[in-house]
Amino acid sequence: MGTTVVAVTTPRYRCDACGNLTRFDVTVSQRTKAFYHFTVGGDLVVEDEEVLMRDVDEVVCRWCGHGRGVVEIAEEDAESDTPSKAS
Repeated sequence: MGTTVVAVTTPRYRCDACGNLTRFDVTVSQRTKAFYHFTVGGDLVVEDEEVLMRDVDEVVCRWCGHGRGVVEIAEEDAESDTPSKAS
């Protein structure tokens, strides 16, 4: 049985209830494949970890305390909502 690995992108969020763009509690379920490298002494180093499946279970706004107004925003919207840096 073969495995298809898909690139995982991290979405941006906005809370329409309060305007928050920066603070969210995100609960994620994911399945990964990783190479476990144990030293002779028994210490573990995880190498080459791949995300095979990722589901966002819940997104809660840190400011409001609920997720009713949280929406995922498109890349173009995220750039226009982010304040520009003053030089």
